[in-house]
Amino acid sequence: MDIGRLTSGILAEARAEAKAITDAAKAEKSRTLDEEKRKVSLMLAGAEEEAGRFVAAQERERIAWAKLEAKKISGEAREFVVRDAMDILYKQLASFRRDARYGNFLNARVASAIRELSTPKPVVHICRGDSKLLKGVNAKVVEDLSGMGGAIVESADGSVRVDYTLETLFEDKRELLRKKVYERMFR
Repeated sequence: MDIGRLTSGILAEARAEAKAITDAAKAEKSRTLDEEKRKVSLMLAGAEEEAGRFVAAQERERIAWAKLEAKKISGEAREFVVRDAMDILYKQLASFRRDARYGNFLNARVASAIRELSTPKPVVHICRGDSKLLKGVNAKVVEDLSGMGGAIVESADGSVRVDYTLETLFEDKRELLRKKVYERMFR
């Protein structure tokens, strides 16, 4: 055999072998590429699904937060309205001394306080000008209170005291009044 033919046979074989290796590499590359494309596609689908869940969770969270914030604002507004109504009620209470019913109210409270104390010679403290409204009171009457009205009745030695001033009565009933105002306005 001659060297030319041998060389060309080896070359042909090498070319055929190179083509087979190249074809196999191209096929492997194609399979690997397809596999990677499939993995990327699955990863993208998973990421899209996860993003969808995240967006939905964020939406629910923001809606819940907005509802909570709206409830808080609504509650604050209601509280503001009730507070204003209570302030108006308190201011109207200040004018009760000028009302025709005040005399009966004052007499009833003083009589009740005297019965509660059941001590001899009680002292009745009232606002200036209210003594003309008291009827049949068997006690020392002192016009030394300032305020909206009402009375403080105490034992002669000052050791026991019953406070029926309008301010005290209002404060004692403040929470009950506040609830009633709230119910009347919002229910």
